[in-house]
Amino acid sequence: MECEICGIEIIGSPRRVVVEGTELEVCAKCAHYGKTQDGWVPSSRKVSPVAPTPIIKKPKRSFFKDMDEDIISDYSQVIREAREAKGLTIEELGLDIKEKSSLIRKIERSEIMPEDSMRKKLEYALGIKLTERTSSDDMEHGSLLQGTTLGDIVKIKRK
Repeated sequence: MECEICGIEIIGSPRRVVVEGTELEVCAKCAHYGKTQDGWVPSSRKVSPVAPTPIIKKPKRSFFKDMDEDIISDYSQVIREAREAKGLTIEELGLDIKEKSSLIRKIERSEIMPEDSMRKKLEYALGIKLTERTSSDDMEHGSLLQGTTLGDIVKIKRK
């Protein structure tokens, strides 16, 4: 057993002292730092076994489920038209969905794209759909790049 103050190996029985309200097991050299406890006998530090708690497994959420949906290109116009159709001002819509009106104004001006949480709030409040499903069939090779690339020209010969 080691002294809880200096860390050396205690030969014989440890002494139990109270240092600033904390009970410590210390060696004879460090016993003068605290007040001794009379009638204390060292005991083993065995911990009684505790019944294991049942593990509840939550169903795994697929993070790739939403990846095949992209926000529509004219999202700002759709949001503005839906808000005006409901007769709401930007400030009223902000109060309804608990977001700042300046954020909604920036989204309507296409200065920023709404994050998923904001997009869901807008869809629910205005009764619109801001995403469209895309698939890998819709994407053509090199559609994101402008112009011809080396990969479009080269034919790979195998030996």
